[in-house]
Amino acid sequence: MTEPPTDARASSAAWRFITTQSILTALLVSLYVAARLWTLTATCLWFDEIFSVTAARHTWGELWGFAAADLIHPPLFYAFLKIWTTLGGESLFWLRLLPALTSVLALVPFFLLARELRLTAPATNIALLLLAANGYLIKYAQEVRMYSLLLLLALVSLWLFAKLFNSSHTSRALLLALTIANLLLVYTHYYGWLVVACEGLFLILRDRRKLASFALACALVALLFAPWVAACAGAAGEGGGLAQNIGWIGRPGGADAAQMFALLSEPFHFRQSSDQPLYARGGLILGLLLIGLPIVALLAWRARGKNEDSQTEDAGREREGRRGVVAFLVFFALAPALLAFVASYALPVSVWGTRHLIFVAAPYAMLAGVALAALRPFALKASALVLICCWFFLAGALTLARREGLYVWCAWEGLAASAARDEAASANGVAIASDAPTGVYAFEDLVAYHLWFALDHGGGERRFKVVVLKGVPGVREDPAYFLPRRFDGVGVASGTDSIGGARFWAAFRAARWDESRPPLKLLLERGYRAGKIYETSAQGQRAFLALFVRDDGARPLSAR
Repeated sequence: MTEPPTDARASSAAWRFITTQSILTALLVSLYVAARLWTLTATCLWFDEIFSVTAARHTWGELWGFAAADLIHPPLFYAFLKIWTTLGGESLFWLRLLPALTSVLALVPFFLLARELRLTAPATNIALLLLAANGYLIKYAQEVRMYSLLLLLALVSLWLFAKLFNSSHTSRALLLALTIANLLLVYTHYYGWLVVACEGLFLILRDRRKLASFALACALVALLFAPWVAACAGAAGEGGGLAQNIGWIGRPGGADAAQMFALLSEPFHFRQSSDQPLYARGGLILGLLLIGLPIVALLAWRARGKNEDSQTEDAGREREGRRGVVAFLVFFALAPALLAFVASYALPVSVWGTRHLIFVAAPYAMLAGVALAALRPFALKASALVLICCWFFLAGALTLARREGLYVWCAWEGLAASAARDEAASANGVAIASDAPTGVYAFEDLVAYHLWFALDHGGGERRFKVVVLKGVPGVREDPAYFLPRRFDGVGVASGTDSIGGARFWAAFRAARWDESRPPLKLLLERGYRAGKIYETSAQGQRAFLALFVRDDGARPLSAR
């Protein structure tokens, strides 16, 4: 029996390889999508997400000014969210679906960038695996904020920039497309300017012939961004200014920079609350060993072979092309973080934030894909990939089995619903003589804002008026959270002396119900008692929403 010709065997092997890689790509895309839809509505909206919804509720004319007053985020995402809610409403699933779909759409420029950089199919699939399972990316794909849109537009920008860099001449159409992408990018997040700046730096280092046309495009982006700068400048005097927004952020250290890249290797686990661990057990070490070390080995190998003579001219060009791809990925994985790090010391306040650097995840994953695909000998590469897959599988299984408890900010939904039912029953029983809304007093902006949103969604916005009391002795606030500027849904008053009337609700967080400590002590001293107490435990804290009435000597009615 004769063997098939060598060319036929090679063709058959190539076909099997392409088919296998295509099936693997399809499976990884499915994993990517499923991971972002899984538990999409498992938790309620939190403070920043509520701000997004609040912004989107404004008219088109008001949205610009409301977002400008916040200072720290341009308005593009809020505009998209406004269109989205107009189409489908404000259900939790519909709201969260927008960032999830945006994150999925980011796969398109990811594949286009991989093709432009001529990554092999195995390298692309390894990168896709890292992105699909990454807990950091999953978290922000399920958050009603602009970060998944930032990822999408940054990848579009990098893909178009790579095409511009690889082209033999500067195409006007390509430059226009890059200009539009960058304009949308900077109107999504200020960190979009880091992407633009890094593109310019890369041209300075690698190809200055295209620098003049790129600089002209950047000037156009800056000109079109100027109206937003003017709007923010006009609103800068409101509230506490920029320092109120980000003054609480500490300046980063080496550990913070290392944390940024360690998070890019963490499968499925993500920190939803400050009381949770930053990494899953062993996640940091495994990420450094299985993903970080191959990258270091790749860079060391490239550096060692930089001055080696090629046997042929074609081999030399191929080797130089591979080095160019690695240089591109290293630059766009590291340079944005480095610029943000330096800016956090150069500016009056720190601007460091891992979520703002979400776009470095793609070049980092591609770099890891190239490094792992290039591992030699084959046994070492196979062992590393098997270990990574086992680690990811175990982390995924544990994630599926884990049941998250109630987050403390979600407690206010149930408590607000209980209070609304109570008020409705009292109104039906003609227990309330006045049609004026009942006061709901909170002692933190964070609590007041969540209560307002919960009552608003529960239909109780006309029955209640939420007021936050400032300067209450013994009560501390988290400076990272404050009521939006140009927002009148929550009233602001000073101290418990502002409380009046025969009855009101009070909301606060505490380790336990303790009448010897503020704010309870202060309310009791003013001659009130708790007529009904609703309580929820979450994250080692207790959230209380209690009805207070004039003290007539009766014992409180607990509804705990």
